[in-house]
Amino acid sequence: MAEIAVHGSWSHRLGLDVTAALKDCFAGRPDIIIVDLHGLEDDSAASLPLWLAARRAANVLRPPVRLALCLPAETVLRTRLQRIDAHRLPLHATMAEARAAAAKASNG
Repeated sequence: MAEIAVHGSWSHRLGLDVTAALKDCFAGRPDIIIVDLHGLEDDSAASLPLWLAARRAANVLRPPVRLALCLPAETVLRTRLQRIDAHRLPLHATMAEARAAAAKASNG
């Protein structure tokens, strides 16, 4: 399992940093990558394309890497992810919930 925490206001620079961190994680081939977005300021959900691209990248790896996002319930980003039915990108409210789901999936 790998974890990434994203902090700060969403920007092109932050997107490049997150992309680099995800690439590093993908190279290690963990079973799952959990991305903690509680520290992300993204009022317009401008980061949405990155998360969808990351999901696609995780799915094409062999074996696929599971990707999960951890973010508050009342955010524009979460609402938009739910609206487009990004069901292959699990959303969790807390890191503890995300870790428990990952452990259950690994054992089940």
